[in-house]
Amino acid sequence: MKSLSSKSGLLLATIPALFSPVTLANDVTEIGLVAIEPNMEALVEDLLKSQEIDLELLLSDSVPEQMIMQRSRVGITSKKWTDKEMARFDMRYGYRPTELMFTADVIAILANEDNPATSITVAELIDVFGCSNDPKHSKWSSSSDARNGESLDTHMLPFAIDHNLKGHTTFSSWVECGADGEYAHTQFLSDLPHLINKIEDEEAAIGYTVYSDQISDVKWLSVVDNLGVNYDLNKETILSGRYPLATVYYMYLNIPAHRKGFTEQEKFFIGLTLSEDHQEVLNQYGFISLPPEAIQRNKVRLSLEEPAIEGGYK
Repeated sequence: MKSLSSKSGLLLATIPALFSPVTLANDVTEIGLVAIEPNMEALVEDLLKSQEIDLELLLSDSVPEQMIMQRSRVGITSKKWTDKEMARFDMRYGYRPTELMFTADVIAILANEDNPATSITVAELIDVFGCSNDPKHSKWSSSSDARNGESLDTHMLPFAIDHNLKGHTTFSSWVECGADGEYAHTQFLSDLPHLINKIEDEEAAIGYTVYSDQISDVKWLSVVDNLGVNYDLNKETILSGRYPLATVYYMYLNIPAHRKGFTEQEKFFIGLTLSEDHQEVLNQYGFISLPPEAIQRNKVRLSLEEPAIEGGYK
């Protein structure tokens, strides 16, 4: 079985108080295979490579099953475990897996600063960017919170970055053309600066891109879900699962409830959820880093800190 390089300890150098030498559990089986969903492969490989760690990845659409059947001790998935999966794991091991927030992938919608619209519905996004044999020429409509109910009264001009949706499976299924004869009105550009310039030059422009911690000074539209609820683009709505164009990813670890401390391999993966040090790598693949509130939640889940509110975190 492949092992963990000693360089992995560098990742946790910024939080030494959480992982003192006395907390190391040396008598525990190594993690072995790491079960992840296929679209996470490039990101996880790069995170491992950045710390010179050599671990084998197990690509699976059913991460809980891999952990329940003892094929992996760490899993990363966009699907929260069901009560049934938790019960099966508990029946086999006598305790539940440790659930931590890991990251999220997010699609953001851009508009021109002079456009009075402030929001757009999911249905409108599918219409303007979607593929069909006869795609619609969608027009701007007034947002419920737009100034004085104004709208541009003109057709939307859709733009996007070519090959920008790798790993973002849900939004890709809405906007990427597959069947013969299908096409979309979207104009594809080479990179983010070109997209932003186009949005700034065309008052009727609308664009989508993978959201990054490092993008600023642009106008994001809020998104109205299929129930009519309007959500701004921020990390609170993203990580709570409410922002309609985001997918939250969770890390699950098989850490026995009776023992204290963590193995070196566990410390590496836990460290990914307790620090923003890997923000640049996450952003490169279209994922966001965790805000302090989510990091605090993870520390509580790991019993590294006491809950900041009565009753803990849900």
